[in-house]
Amino acid sequence: MSANWAEENLNTIRALMERASIYRRALAPVSIITGILGIMGAGAAEFTGIGVGGSSFAGYWISIAFVTTIVGLMVMRGQATSAGEQFWSPPTRRVAQAMLPLLLAGFLMGLLELRDVSGTHLDSIRLTALWMILYGGALHAAGFFMRRGLKLLGWIYLLLGIACLFLNEFELMSWFNESRVHFLMGWAFGLNHLAYGLYLRMTSEPKEME
Repeated sequence: MSANWAEENLNTIRALMERASIYRRALAPVSIITGILGIMGAGAAEFTGIGVGGSSFAGYWISIAFVTTIVGLMVMRGQATSAGEQFWSPPTRRVAQAMLPLLLAGFLMGLLELRDVSGTHLDSIRLTALWMILYGGALHAAGFFMRRGLKLLGWIYLLLGIACLFLNEFELMSWFNESRVHFLMGWAFGLNHLAYGLYLRMTSEPKEME
């Protein structure tokens, strides 16, 4: 049992390393679509006047995240199908398992904001910063199965989230307040993803573009 378990893990790790370039290619369109949806979500929130505190903010962005996740999974499944590969393969499960704990923590934080029973909700900037930190940790965990670019992106989210907490706590910049939190979400989860996806697209090797 122990020998079989070790062999299975070695084979999974080897497959992950061999498919690193494939995952990198798959991330490009997913990141671009995620970025576009994030930017559109921020624009729609500002245009329609979605609230910036408590349940309205959390509910709106959880909905955006849900739609983005479904679209991303559909894109990845389409790519796997067109390449004749299994979508929910053991390597893919490993990546999902690495990301799940921190993503689930962020989701649960949002759900707690939806309840808002006591009326003592987190301010929206702090919630956004914590989402950035948790998401950065999830990307960093997934980055161990891919090329280092994803781990670097995870560090960027982590550091930006810490910076947002610091700026918000000590009120160092007057313009950094809840009235601009939708722009902060659009920048963090929209523009950053779009930039990363375009970077992956432009730096893909010729054989990856085929």
